[in-house]
Amino acid sequence: FELVADGLLIDVIRRLKVFGMTLVKLDIREESTRHTIAMDAITRHLGLGSYQEWDEEARLNFLQSELAGKRPLFRTRDLESFGFDPDTLKTFKVFEMASELGPDSLGAYVISQARTASDVLAVMLLQKQYGMTAANGKMMRVAPLFETLNDLTNAPDVIDKLFSMPLYVGAVKSKQEVMVGYSDSAKDAGRLAACWAQYTSQEKMVKVAAKHGVELTFFHGKGGTVGRGGNPALYRAILSHPPNTINGRFRVTEQGEMITQNFGNPAIAERTLDIYTAAVLREAFVEHIEPKEEWREQMQRVSDVSCAGYRQLVREEPRFVPYFRQATPELELGSLNIGSRPAKRNPKGGIESLRAIPWTFAWTQTRLHLSAWLGVGDGLSSDDEKDAKELQTMYADWPWFRETIDLIAMILSKTDFSITKNYDDKLVDKTPELIGLGDEVRAKLVKTRQAILDVSQSKSVAGPHVQLLRASTKIRNPYVDPINVVQAEILKELRGMGEDETLSAEELEVKNLRRDAMIVSINAIAQGMRNSG
Repeated sequence: FELVADGLLIDVIRRLKVFGMTLVKLDIREESTRHTIAMDAITRHLGLGSYQEWDEEARLNFLQSELAGKRPLFRTRDLESFGFDPDTLKTFKVFEMASELGPDSLGAYVISQARTASDVLAVMLLQKQYGMTAANGKMMRVAPLFETLNDLTNAPDVIDKLFSMPLYVGAVKSKQEVMVGYSDSAKDAGRLAACWAQYTSQEKMVKVAAKHGVELTFFHGKGGTVGRGGNPALYRAILSHPPNTINGRFRVTEQGEMITQNFGNPAIAERTLDIYTAAVLREAFVEHIEPKEEWREQMQRVSDVSCAGYRQLVREEPRFVPYFRQATPELELGSLNIGSRPAKRNPKGGIESLRAIPWTFAWTQTRLHLSAWLGVGDGLSSDDEKDAKELQTMYADWPWFRETIDLIAMILSKTDFSITKNYDDKLVDKTPELIGLGDEVRAKLVKTRQAILDVSQSKSVAGPHVQLLRASTKIRNPYVDPINVVQAEILKELRGMGEDETLSAEELEVKNLRRDAMIVSINAIAQGMRNSG
């Protein structure tokens, strides 16, 4: 016992003394609608009317009044007797649990789908209900997450309204964290439109924060894939952020397979942190290229045209949803237990309710990578020779634009016509409409490749990544290509089998084996594609 006490036990005691019980603070993330529903349940119970039906001004007046007061909304111990539905109770229980864990255990409370100032104040009031206030130091910092194109566009006005409230600025001690959504904005508007909205929104939010004397930190909600804001060239990616948006403070998500790739062993983890640290320090001394006014106008034109082209296919084309669900493993991804969250926010919804991860992941599996380039060819193409020349100048002289184009070029170099067409041939209904749509999509891919070559004035679509890609592709493709072929066959066989309850024991066993093979193929292709998997 003495050896244990002086060895392993004393090591544990010392680690607890240094790091505490928590080691790493955890964020909480929840959608704004859940908080709105919870507040509505309370106001109805108190006889104050329907919070959901109030306009923004009425909500803000109510929230500020309650935050300024000392009394709680209700006696916490009475919550179970109010007759709230289980989902609403769950929202309250999250705050109750957070209040019991203590400030050292938790970091930010991130509000998904944040759209208004009241979304932020509602979370502060729910914290106050459970004793988590700025006065006692237990309040979690509240970080609104602006995800869609409209939300990013409106974000500067939202934080301006927040910073105009002395009660709010005093509570946050003139420090604010804002999360910028990369995945959902790209799914909403396409890659180029999302990139430009993120750029301009951050610029404007920085100016708003400076006007009110608030220290602003951006939390970048990027995925590992290019279609979700990822960039394998981490150092260049940080340096290409909009001017004055980092200032020595940089927070970013590492998700999915990127955790293993960047932090899978101590040596790689140390190297990754070295790159982050070096880039953030270097960024403070880089002379950023401020885009000229004519570049901004050109980028706005590109953004508008690319967004329209993207949405025309994804939202307006009636053939698209059936084609997407047949030509990719999207439906199978939703049924397999390989994600941390449900594939859809609303199980009954269409593409708009599909989460960004399965949206990108499904197109990656078929090697079309549509989510990363759709609309780009429309935006970069123009009948006006002046536009073409200006885009070439922007590529040569504006690092942010060049990095954006080079990333799209890199993903385009990973697309594979024959693999993609094989999925169509095996899985898509042999109707002229759906087969024709597959051909139209591949024609858009050809147009996008040419547009990238015209802008970059390059001979290879891979751009500056060509040497690295050529080497890695030569090694990987002989392994990944047959896996794609096998996956298409497995999908065809699985879809040809009936529902589980209609199968015999032997047939069900075969189906389960095919499901296992499907998971193996999904993981293999994702690893083969790496930063696009």
